[in-house]
Amino acid sequence: MCSKHSWHNGAACTAVSRLLTSIILLALVDYAYSDYENTWNLYYEQPCCLRTPNVHHIRHHKDPVKDFSCGALYYKTFYFDENNNALYVGAMDRIFRLNLQNISQSICERDVLILEPSGSDILSCVSKGKREKVECRNHIRVIQPMESGSRLYVCGTNAHNPKDYVINANLTHLPRSEYVPGIGLGIGKCPYDPADNSTAVYVEKGNAFGLPALYSGTNAEFTKADSVIFRSDLYNFTSGRKEHNFKRTVKYDSKWLDKPNFVGSFDVGEYVYFFFREHAVEYINCGKAIYSRIARVCKNDRGGKYMISQNWATYLKARINCSISSEFPFYFNEIQSVYKMPNDDTKFYATFTTNTHGIVGSAVCSYDIRDINAAFEGKFKEQATSNSAWLPVLNSKVPEPRPGTCINDTAALPDSVLNFIRKHPLMDKAVDHEFGNPVFYKRDIILTKLVVDKIRIDKLNQEYLVYFVGTSTGLIYKIVQFIRYGQRFSNLLDVLQVADNEPIREMGLSQKTGSLYLALEHSVKQIDLAMCARRYDSCFRCVADPYCGWDKDASTCKPYQLGLLQDVANETSGICDTSVLKKRIT
Repeated sequence: MCSKHSWHNGAACTAVSRLLTSIILLALVDYAYSDYENTWNLYYEQPCCLRTPNVHHIRHHKDPVKDFSCGALYYKTFYFDENNNALYVGAMDRIFRLNLQNISQSICERDVLILEPSGSDILSCVSKGKREKVECRNHIRVIQPMESGSRLYVCGTNAHNPKDYVINANLTHLPRSEYVPGIGLGIGKCPYDPADNSTAVYVEKGNAFGLPALYSGTNAEFTKADSVIFRSDLYNFTSGRKEHNFKRTVKYDSKWLDKPNFVGSFDVGEYVYFFFREHAVEYINCGKAIYSRIARVCKNDRGGKYMISQNWATYLKARINCSISSEFPFYFNEIQSVYKMPNDDTKFYATFTTNTHGIVGSAVCSYDIRDINAAFEGKFKEQATSNSAWLPVLNSKVPEPRPGTCINDTAALPDSVLNFIRKHPLMDKAVDHEFGNPVFYKRDIILTKLVVDKIRIDKLNQEYLVYFVGTSTGLIYKIVQFIRYGQRFSNLLDVLQVADNEPIREMGLSQKTGSLYLALEHSVKQIDLAMCARRYDSCFRCVADPYCGWDKDASTCKPYQLGLLQDVANETSGICDTSVLKKRIT
């Protein structure tokens, strides 16, 4: 049986508890979002971005959408270079450099670098039972800037034989005289399988010996038996000499990683943070479950010594919680994506789902870096024996210096610290989301990707967050969040249909162009962030969107400027009364 302690951490262990939480989700979602369900048809009947307009939609013409496609190339990976007006897109056998202002002006044959696998790599891939036309191609999964963006680090699946490259930002290969050491073998840096979830971030400052490195989370074997959080070898690019070997999680140790799906990684301060979902080792005595995690490593980690010299000496992980608060919390256990706004290292935003084998539901939760670090500074979790419950480690058993602390030379740590962290990478306390509840949650949808925009109206001293959240069926939910009287509120503003029952594979946002960018299997799309007159023909809906304002003289919705009516937080009673043409209800 499960202990009271494990129940307190959300490990509901019986069929009865599962039934109760399912009933709670149904009741809570129906109650909290009944208004949105009732207005769903209003949103759905205003098409956004499909190529073929529906003849039944007569109130709104189709919104203008900029589109780029060179065929079904499984567009997936984005890197934005706003300084040079470029959007780099990783696809099958290709990396594109699109015009950020207008992606439709990009040309397939001109704005591309082709990176096809060799014939021998394709033959080897096919011989292992993979499909030649899709799986045995080179799907570009990592695009990261190097040297202030003058070069790009690129890694692709290369017919299930991962390969990495360094190229110029203008999509040309480097000359032989500019050889970059350590490049060519992409194992541990990007996945074998294009269907796998992976993450990577290139870090140039703060690493051991002051040398640049790629941090990644991926599968490091063809069989997917070895999942890894990895840092590449550290090379001195001037001398070409390798100064330090790679670092990785302990191989085949379920306490460190257990069948993870990686969704994001970020360079913040002294650490690199990784977000993923995995099999929950602390739940194993109660059955099988998947939990969401956040892990971190120190950038200056030099590894341990002796047997663990190649392993992280500062690796820690914690459960990350997204749930509906109640006497019996309902957990959205499976993180699907994560976003951090550029130049803001204090907040993370993520989408979560339930397990798709049960009642399907999704949520968006937000996290503060202070709460994340508090979890890593709290108690550790351990299982004394294979049949014991997982419990907090007593403070008296934690060695000094505290495991996970960034120090100058981790290889000099005493054995007591290295042995402790090898056996205790998991923290006891979960990272809780802000304000006690999700930003948004909904039944019967799978949220895939999200981006978040911050809008500040200085003269009104107002600040709003707008979430654009993609789904597995080609919809985008547009949600606004605001703070009033110290409490968080969020409203669903709009639902955009951008694809016909096709998952949104990647999303990005540019404040410079005022655009939202989407990657689909067959195309990349660019949509205006402010779709005012094209989406809202009533004052009530217009004034709730922070991008928009209602012109009462012209009776139209326009991009916001002073003088227009706006009431995002619904604080001004009757703001639209003078703009409403009153009709008798019969």
